[in-house]
Amino acid sequence: MTKKILVLCVDRDDDIGRKTRKKGPFIGREKNLEVAISLALADPQDSDSNAIFEAIKTYDELKKEKKNVEVATVTGNPDVGVKSDELLTEQIKKVVKKTGSDRIILVSDGAEDEYIIPLIQNYGELLSVKRVVVKQSEKLEGMYYMIHDFINDPKMAKIFLGVPALSLLLYAIFGDAGWRFVLGGVGLYLLIKGFQLEGFVASIFEELKTAFTSRRMSFFFYMVAILIGLIGLKSGYDSMLPFSSADLIEVTSAFIHGSIGLLFLSSLSLLMGRVIVNYPKERDITKYLTFAALGFGLSIVGFEASNVVLNPEIGLLRLFAAITFGVLLVALTLTFERFAKR
Repeated sequence: MTKKILVLCVDRDDDIGRKTRKKGPFIGREKNLEVAISLALADPQDSDSNAIFEAIKTYDELKKEKKNVEVATVTGNPDVGVKSDELLTEQIKKVVKKTGSDRIILVSDGAEDEYIIPLIQNYGELLSVKRVVVKQSEKLEGMYYMIHDFINDPKMAKIFLGVPALSLLLYAIFGDAGWRFVLGGVGLYLLIKGFQLEGFVASIFEELKTAFTSRRMSFFFYMVAILIGLIGLKSGYDSMLPFSSADLIEVTSAFIHGSIGLLFLSSLSLLMGRVIVNYPKERDITKYLTFAALGFGLSIVGFEASNVVLNPEIGLLRLFAAITFGVLLVALTLTFERFAKR
């Protein structure tokens, strides 16, 4: 007597019942095709419908080989565990008895359904286990489109593609020293993000863009400010090198001593650009004189303070004189500003 094969599809958490209101078991090709279509229409993303279609396909292939075969789907319960497995046991027993099958091919859409293999083996010989893997699974497809959108987003592309490209160019031009530029750029980016300075930085770039496209004189002063600022930073770095083995205070003082003058000139050029931009709107430019005086006073105090740290033998007299001069200069410009507004 020819043994009968049962192609068995398992829905352990009863997605079929919850989404189509149909109760298992479903025996026969027509009933399985009907429930697979109903589930696919109710939820096209549910992989159980694909498992049922795979079971039907396997049934058809075995039929073509003249095998004695039947197909069925059994359902459990949303409360996966003892309750669902109890229902599945009852349905498998019923299906095996009705179809007269003694060999079983299990079709599932994941490892969870395969937990019932020991139950199935109580009612027949397990010939094979087919796991249906949906090619466009939700997680993989979602990840693909996320990466696709990430790369094609203009803002994200600057980070995802622009930063590695710039890093490779810097390395090609400067060699190992190029990585210092890369690390500095990453540090600057993290600093801007960490202190939420995006709006401030964006306004600076927008001002530069507007000044350039409008062919304003302010663009010249802005670029001069940037160039002098970079030279000032380089000068400060060179001043630090002889003190690389010293403590943090001496290293910082060396940087300030070597860069403060050029950084003040850079800020002064930047201030001139702002005056040119705002002069048509603001006839009163005395506040810019106050800013310039404040910057000049701080530069002198910073220079003398760093000088005291690096050369303690000169004493504190020059530092006190610089502080006094800075206070008087700022006070004078503030008085002038208030007088001019009357």
